[in-house]
Amino acid sequence: MASSVVTKLAQYSSCEVADALIKLKLPHGGYLPGLELYSPQHVAGPTSICGPAFTVKMVPQSEAHAPKLTKHFVDVAERDCIMLISAPPSTRSAVWGGLMTARAQSLGVKGVMIDGRCRDLAEHRDTGFPVFARGHSILGQSPFTRPSEVQVPLVIADPTVPLDAQGQPLFPPVTVHPGDILLGDVDGVVCVPRGLVEQVVETATHGRHVDGLCMKDLRAGRGVQETFALHRGK
Repeated sequence: MASSVVTKLAQYSSCEVADALIKLKLPHGGYLPGLELYSPQHVAGPTSICGPAFTVKMVPQSEAHAPKLTKHFVDVAERDCIMLISAPPSTRSAVWGGLMTARAQSLGVKGVMIDGRCRDLAEHRDTGFPVFARGHSILGQSPFTRPSEVQVPLVIADPTVPLDAQGQPLFPPVTVHPGDILLGDVDGVVCVPRGLVEQVVETATHGRHVDGLCMKDLRAGRGVQETFALHRGK
């Protein structure tokens, strides 16, 4: 994918991108629920990263039959990628720490997003490395989990979402493929399928223009209902 398209997408917030994906009929809006910014600050500051996903699947250490890697998963990461790590939902240990950040930074990785837990918060924050995670822990990866596969599709689901009568989650999970574009900021994390990036940029551009008109009118004292009817058509 052309870097210029990714650069254009990076100009938008996670909220603007999610709104665009909803308008493009993705029911989850690309939202990876529960992944919050932990570094350089906790859900604060101007941090925003955007880049292709480099996926890593973790499994329980006891899962002997799952595939094994021949190299450390950080050593095979690609420059300018964002690493997306999926840990088993019951895991209470971290799958990313300060040493991983040191190596990732040396390789030119933009940041890490963890469907699981991180640790060594002070070390990430001291270096300004962007870390998004579902939580944090004092426990390291070993002996609880191990990396099993890289550059495979990952299904990211919120384990707290209740199920409907058919046993399906009320909020749909998001499948992230290697090379899909991840964007994360203070509001959260969104995934844009590779084939939709240009449409998302176009839709988000229009959405920003409309929201700008709404903001101007609302600050001038016009009511929400009137403003939305005028600019949003509803």
